[in-house]
Amino acid sequence: MNSPYIGKFRVSQGFRPPENPSHDGIDLVGIDSKEIHATVSGTVHFAGWENANDHTQGFGQYVCIRSTDGLFYYYGHMSELKVKTGDLVACTDVIGIEGSTGHSTGNHCHYEIRNAFYKGAKVYDVCNMSGIPNVQGGTYDDGYRPSLQTVITPSLYNESDIKVLQTALNSHGYNCGAVDGAIGPKTTASMFSALYDLWSL
Repeated sequence: MNSPYIGKFRVSQGFRPPENPSHDGIDLVGIDSKEIHATVSGTVHFAGWENANDHTQGFGQYVCIRSTDGLFYYYGHMSELKVKTGDLVACTDVIGIEGSTGHSTGNHCHYEIRNAFYKGAKVYDVCNMSGIPNVQGGTYDDGYRPSLQTVITPSLYNESDIKVLQTALNSHGYNCGAVDGAIGPKTTASMFSALYDLWSL
């Protein structure tokens, strides 16, 4: 499975369900994290507002990545963008934060794949290509976890980074407690335990 989330997420609306056959992507809600990750490697073809003069339109703040496979991967409704147009990204890089900008009724990420960068372009079955089940209300885990070496060594952390760190520490058996975005005593102790284990390899 290849989803825009690390860890658990929920399908809030499926791909072209009978009640909304014009819904060309799949809507996902992060459970373990609200960070949106690139599902492919490529170039950020666009990052910004769909309509800078009307923030309630369409995808709102979104990112479109032109993948090395030539297709265009859309991530819509973000509250914050972490990349800009022209950036090179690798699969799993953080590209933004889940939100409810644009034509949206709640926090989620609209994930869609097209063969070109325009409305009306051929749309691909994102569920078939990503392995995410097309089941509204379903909760899944993409199975990916960042390595401890990746998440322990950054020199600067913001709250989202700390939550990724805490999630990774917990998933690797280092009990740091709540995933709250704060480096408290338990998180600090868990980090040192993990670092000790890495240095002992």
